Amino acid sequence: MASMQQAADDTPDDGADLAGLVLALIGSRQTVMPKRLEAPGPDAGQLQQLVAAAACAPDHRGLRPWRLVRIGDHQRAALADLFEACTREREPATPPDDIARSREKALRAPVLLLAVLRSSPPDDEVPLVERAVTLGAALMSLLLAAHGLGFGAALTSGRAVRAPRFARAFALGPDEQAVCFVSIGSARSLRPRVRAPASDFLGDWHPP
Repeated sequence: MASMQQAADDTPDDGADLAGLVLALIGSRQTVMPKRLEAPGPDAGQLQQLVAAAACAPDHRGLRPWRLVRIGDHQRAALADLFEACTREREPATPPDDIARSREKALRAPVLLLAVLRSSPPDDEVPLVERAVTLGAALMSLLLAAHGLGFGAALTSGRAVRAPRFARAFALGPDEQAVCFVSIGSARSLRPRVRAPASDFLGDWHPP
């Protein structure tokens, strides 16, 4: 039986092919806003795959500083009520059309998740900003996995998710904060996106 090294030597292009596939997946991903997502969304098994992909994110000291909350179809009306309540609490004179738009956001996308960041357990080696990076990496892994399975997805937030009423409704602990929603479904349409070149993001260090 050939060794693993021999097998690798016999298929020299496999690594390059895999890298090409990964880069193509990343490069072709784009945000698909919830209003352009429709059924079907990921089924229960596919959703587990997406969460498993998210769990592969780097996690310094294994603190697991995030979790996802699924909002079921039967809970969308309650979420719409919550959006309305948060809006009225923030701006009592909000026009009816704006209230309607706020409520409608709860009804978009076949699959809706809430991403929650945790500051516990305490660890001086892993500040909150680093835990937020872990959550961001987890969400990116989930988005890429969704794209790989043929779904569109988006991250959305808004002032409601930062409201105390919202935190109470989702029974968030004192060490938790809601960060954003994750919407997943089938893309009704895709819009061309022009990305900034890598040179816009990469620079050299110039020591003082």
